[in-house]
Amino acid sequence: NSFAQPAFNFPPYGVIPSKIVMGDGIMAGMAGIGYDDVAPQAILAHEYGHQVQFQLNIFGDGTPEGTRRQELMADAFAAYYLSHARGASMQWKRVRQFLQVFYNIGDCSVTSSDHHGTPTQRLASADWAYNLANDAQKQGHILTSQQFVALFDAQLPQILAH
Repeated sequence: NSFAQPAFNFPPYGVIPSKIVMGDGIMAGMAGIGYDDVAPQAILAHEYGHQVQFQLNIFGDGTPEGTRRQELMADAFAAYYLSHARGASMQWKRVRQFLQVFYNIGDCSVTSSDHHGTPTQRLASADWAYNLANDAQKQGHILTSQQFVALFDAQLPQILAH
């Protein structure tokens, strides 16, 4: 699996810095379904999206709805970064590949506190962010994380309708 961990105080050792952990199992699994060339970037960008959430103090509340919002937002952050001309600047073909990564790791456990969004919601979230990045780069700018969150929250009802 993979996860993001915020910094935390661990007496008597002091502050443990923020971390992103990606296990061999998830990498092997993604390679097994043919996404080994794009999954590491997509997963790392998703986990980095969680680091942005930690910095903004907008991480989920542990409810299925809160977890789904945070996970779909991390998908969107990842898609925005990976596809923006001033980010990873991936071409459309590669963008579609990483959108499929998110689709393939969606779940339908809508009442679980670990719910990450259905496959179609995850795809819709990442697809929305790709289009947002495409529009933003035409205007020559990068959205701040606060602007991005506000736009995401306004779009969330449409994403959830998928």
